[in-house]
Amino acid sequence: MSTTDAAALVEQWRSVQSCYLKTSNTLDRELASHFGIGLNDFETLDLLAEYGDAECRMKDLTQVSPMTQSALSKIVDRLEKGGYVHRSACSEDRRSLVVGLTDAGVQLHEDAAKIHREVLMNTLATES
Repeated sequence: MSTTDAAALVEQWRSVQSCYLKTSNTLDRELASHFGIGLNDFETLDLLAEYGDAECRMKDLTQVSPMTQSALSKIVDRLEKGGYVHRSACSEDRRSLVVGLTDAGVQLHEDAAKIHREVLMNTLATES
């Protein structure tokens, strides 16, 4: 790889990193100020919302989330304490836990998704 190619890759990486940091920081700030949740809390709600009324196994949620199992468990704990998700033993495999949105969680997700999508539109549209 030539020095020019390496420099271009580094420049591209820094551009991606800058866009990510700007967007995630803005999302975190906006979600916290409007709803008292962080970006990772919202991302967990967003993943659960994709399941609709169905519950999701924690194992499956871990596979579709970029977060570690430990981090995801802490987020689900926090969301459960807030009344936004419920967790219970899986009816097919009592060793597994399932998690789903409560009515309050559905409402929080709907409200927060508007802010989330607005921030994405504003920050990512200016980056392209």
